[in-house]
Amino acid sequence: MTAPQISVIIPMYNAERFIRQCLISVLSSKFTDYEVIVVNDCSSDSSVVEVEKLVPYFKQGGLQLFSTQTNSGGPGIPRNVGIKHATGKYITFIDNDDMILPTALGNFFDVAEKFQADVVYSEKFLLFDDVESGDFRLKNLSVLNLCALEKPVDVPTPATNNLRERIQAATVKEFCTIPWGKFYRRDFLLNNELDFPQLKFGEDGIFGFKCFCLAKTYIYIPQITNLHRVRENSASRQTLDSNEGARVWLEIITENMSRLAAFVDTLEICRRDLQFRQEILTAFIDKHFVLMESFFRNIKPHVVEKVFFDELQNPALNSRGKQLITAHLYAKRALTR
Repeated sequence: MTAPQISVIIPMYNAERFIRQCLISVLSSKFTDYEVIVVNDCSSDSSVVEVEKLVPYFKQGGLQLFSTQTNSGGPGIPRNVGIKHATGKYITFIDNDDMILPTALGNFFDVAEKFQADVVYSEKFLLFDDVESGDFRLKNLSVLNLCALEKPVDVPTPATNNLRERIQAATVKEFCTIPWGKFYRRDFLLNNELDFPQLKFGEDGIFGFKCFCLAKTYIYIPQITNLHRVRENSASRQTLDSNEGARVWLEIITENMSRLAAFVDTLEICRRDLQFRQEILTAFIDKHFVLMESFFRNIKPHVVEKVFFDELQNPALNSRGKQLITAHLYAKRALTR
């Protein structure tokens, strides 16, 4: 059987309320040469049943269901499984509670082919509130823009080929690392061994940065492709207590910073300019801490800091990442005294 042009990868965990809407949005695509790979991360609800109901509506082999052996706790590992099984020339990711527009796959494919792009990025997406009722309705629909450019593009626009400028755009300016809303050449991901860590959330930051740096051709497009659902009870929106929050976030930060340090050490520009290397690491640590603050809304900063220093003694944490975070915290403490 001829391989499809596009592999659509959907990590799934306890998505019985959403996965049908997600898959129907793919079925509604005007571009039809695709396969859908759903990776079930040990769901405890009827998610798998909902997927199996829709298998007959896809062409033969067009909807495949795989499963992890144990729950990984986040979407990263299921995405890796999807990449492993994908056969398309291109890959795109959709979260199991999100949807795509009927024109999304066609828009991505046409631009990728025209520019021979490694990554195509739809810099705008539709944001909508979750509706608990069984009937699907779009509520409080809005357009959100997150990109590394000064302003949104009107036509397909390549990112600069100057690596220093790209990195500065990702560290100094606002940069969106979400893996969905993007379109990747599969060979680009495989040849550069790009994958996701096993984290509850925050698994996409370094993956997105590495893609941004390594892509020979990285294209922004003005078309909206994805609809993103806002859920108040999602893992990335929960407020955590100090001890739990510190443990979760230190695992995320230490793993991500270890991966980032290993990556920037492969870049000639960072080997030649150690100050620039340090600026990258510091910028990403700061980004993690800014994001982390929203998880500690009811806790005073000095309490969080103490818990962090205590938790940094945990031998289970990534040692290289732990060294980077410890040095960063001590430097900040010294500068504020």
